[in-house]
Amino acid sequence: MANVVDTVKIIYDLAMKGKTLELQEKLMQLREQALELQEENFRLREENGKLKERVELKETMKFKRKVYFRDDDEIPFCAYCYDRHQLLIHLSGPEPNPGARGHLYTCQECSTTYWTDGEEDFTVWKDRCRK
Repeated sequence: MANVVDTVKIIYDLAMKGKTLELQEKLMQLREQALELQEENFRLREENGKLKERVELKETMKFKRKVYFRDDDEIPFCAYCYDRHQLLIHLSGPEPNPGARGHLYTCQECSTTYWTDGEEDFTVWKDRCRK
């Protein structure tokens, strides 16, 4: 910002002295500086928006029974995908657990399979095959 202010002061001085060629050069420099500031402003606004989204998302996520749930959403999210990659991947299921009590839930992204009987914490039944 100081560069822009300095350039404006120089432009004013050149205009007062009637030095039109130098004045035009400084005006071009000022335009370039203004464009750089606009680009930086756009980039910072975009970055700020992404950070706000992450904070808002984090506020709605609850780690419960060793998986994540989002407010007003009963379907659990994969803890591995969220913790490792900030991905919200719903677990598919419940599927009956053959030969045992409880149900299995599977992450379609990382292939982690979780087991739960509905009351206890989710437990990793089969570890991830991908990622």
